[in-house]
Amino acid sequence: MTAGANALGIDVAGLDVPAFLAAARLAFVAAAVAFLFLARTRGPGFLLGGVVAANAFAWAVTNHPLQRIYALGPSRDRIGNLALVQVVAAGNSPLHTEQVGQLHFEPFWGLLVAALSGWSPDRVLALYPFLPLFVMTGFVLTLFWGLGAREAAWADAGASAEAAWSPWERVLAAGFATLLASAPLDFAGTYRVPWAMTFLLKPNHALGLVLLPVFLRVFASIRGWPSRVAAGALLHLIGWAFVLHMAYVCVGLVLYAALPLLARRAGARRDALDVAVVLGTNLLIVSPYLFMLLVGYPFLTPSLAATIHPSSPHLLETTLRHGPVFLLGVWGAWIAYRRGDRLGRAFSTQVAAAHLVWVGYLALSALQQARERDEVFYWTRFLTAAAAGVGAWDLARRSAAVLGRAWAPSQRAAAVAMLALPWSLPAWWGPLRLDSYFAGSLAPLPRELREPMEFLRGGTDRRAVVAGDRDVAKWVAALGARRVLVTPILHMPRDYLERDRLERMLMLEGDGAVVRAAAARFGVRYLLVTPALLQRFGTTLDALRRRPHLHLAHLSGTPEEFVAVFELR
Repeated sequence: MTAGANALGIDVAGLDVPAFLAAARLAFVAAAVAFLFLARTRGPGFLLGGVVAANAFAWAVTNHPLQRIYALGPSRDRIGNLALVQVVAAGNSPLHTEQVGQLHFEPFWGLLVAALSGWSPDRVLALYPFLPLFVMTGFVLTLFWGLGAREAAWADAGASAEAAWSPWERVLAAGFATLLASAPLDFAGTYRVPWAMTFLLKPNHALGLVLLPVFLRVFASIRGWPSRVAAGALLHLIGWAFVLHMAYVCVGLVLYAALPLLARRAGARRDALDVAVVLGTNLLIVSPYLFMLLVGYPFLTPSLAATIHPSSPHLLETTLRHGPVFLLGVWGAWIAYRRGDRLGRAFSTQVAAAHLVWVGYLALSALQQARERDEVFYWTRFLTAAAAGVGAWDLARRSAAVLGRAWAPSQRAAAVAMLALPWSLPAWWGPLRLDSYFAGSLAPLPRELREPMEFLRGGTDRRAVVAGDRDVAKWVAALGARRVLVTPILHMPRDYLERDRLERMLMLEGDGAVVRAAAARFGVRYLLVTPALLQRFGTTLDALRRRPHLHLAHLSGTPEEFVAVFELR
């Protein structure tokens, strides 16, 4: 993005942001009322298009005033997931992170985005603001499609007539899942607004939500060994996208198999065999990746940071804090399970498992292992909201029967959507007040940061490694598309002390042969210098310029705030 322009190249430097956001909310409500009036006589595809449009509207309202990629700067997560993609787009292995020599923990996203960009870091920067829109649209569509498997393909014997999921019910499930998973007061909570923190901030993690309904449809369609293996292979793909989502799905599958066994239900053994083969296939395929995680990341080390404070309203976060959506979700999950079809049971047990995992984090907290609580919080919120759409549709049907009204399905769906409209995200979304990342993304990136990163991206070898100021190093990969020696965003590598010695050597050692020999092990070709780094090592920019093995390749900024890039000759 150029200074003053948003992702579409529109100059927004003089935009009155509060007035724009206020007008947008009013415009959405007016447009939504008119749309739902028309939806009374249209098909489910029309209402589904409205769900996509509502999400797109909220995305556009959030991104239009921004002069940089959303949260790029205020959020380490955004810098980090952009950095993981950029180094892959520059031609490096998708199995390694931007910290040279470190194994990747989410390789699928980097490979996907790099491929979409044509392996161009410049195009990644242009594409990235639009990825949340693609992912949230994908979730709406896959949820609608995934819950629509043919009755003949997956219904158990004796399933009720309601087992065939209505397209209207699926539209409401998709709409509730995206537009009602968040609540106005979430911004003041521990985990903040799920819609923004997932789709806008971490589209790489939201990809697991897109794949889940596809997996549920494939799993519900199992009819033999080949389809069991196919479902296991698809589950492993969720693991490559985000391993925690794969773990949550596995818990849901275990619950899916356990409940019929406990109830001694007909077909329970077949369900258990399906789950065992799917989980076994998944484990077999994904085991190299899990081994890579165990080797590369010390995530099993106990930590006080991975505990839940005794005063935390942990059990309320995913239940009563979600208001009537939670109650509707409980009802919807129960309705789906009672239908007796495989898809209904698979869907409802995923909802129940998400809540069980959330409760289980209390035990993990006692072991100081309650990590990534925000991820399971968001996962639970989205699944519960999807189930709320099922519950709302069932209550609408029952209400029509009690009132003796022969309402058409389109009229019932439009009525439910109209009642939910005041609580839908675009009707209350005010990111200037509700999202600190939004406010921090309004101004363009400072020139003294943009220029050296543009130099690295366009004027250096794509395989080069950059050492130097660690605080600025996180930008080297995100904007400069180059790997770094050490970054504060990722776990410290096992050979950290050796890397630390190399940094000291680059700054203080005068023997070029010694420096080059030490740097060659990590492929370091450039040294990024800032006033903070000079102060840390007690040297000056002039002292570095006098060393024959260092060449000043770029300098930008002021004498007080500058970034210098030295090339190691």
